[in-house]
Amino acid sequence: MIYFFNAISDAVLAVVCIVAFFRFFARQPFYHRILWGIFLVTTALAAAAGVFRYLGLKEMVDTHRSLSTLAGSVGLVAVVVAIWALVMQQSMPRWVVIISVVVGLLIFVTLLKPTYQVFGSVIQAFTMLLVMLIAVFGLMKKYQKAVWIVVGVMIIGLATKVASNHLPLNPTDVYHYALAAMILCFGKAV
Repeated sequence: MIYFFNAISDAVLAVVCIVAFFRFFARQPFYHRILWGIFLVTTALAAAAGVFRYLGLKEMVDTHRSLSTLAGSVGLVAVVVAIWALVMQQSMPRWVVIISVVVGLLIFVTLLKPTYQVFGSVIQAFTMLLVMLIAVFGLMKKYQKAVWIVVGVMIIGLATKVASNHLPLNPTDVYHYALAAMILCFGKAV
């Protein structure tokens, strides 16, 4: 079945990920850039697969699901570490990036098992909470741009509530646009 508006919102998300990387994160220190790149590339790949899936390519359903799980594991671990480095204004060494990727991949492999797939939303909620706490800690340390991180997390947090309310908006589209807005907010925090 074709979901044209879901495909458009996924396309917008993929483009925002690519543009945000080159606009905001490309001048970060090397290992920070890798962390932001992991988050943005996994999100963009999942969104690109979603475009084809929602345009009717049934072969892309499993690929989209797997890439979304990858973005929701490796990508989320990378963004937490990247935000920590940003707020603390410290350079991350290579071993931190390696450990982040390994932890993310372990979560990814675990979430691929049908028994543990339900924990994907728990990991996303925990990540939102962790990022919010890091941002508030940054505000306490007088890093004023952390306000953008708080705003981004609030936007995505509100978007997750659309599915439980009966609004005239498609929850998938709202989530995609909110995720794009969150990424732009994170970029403004740099």
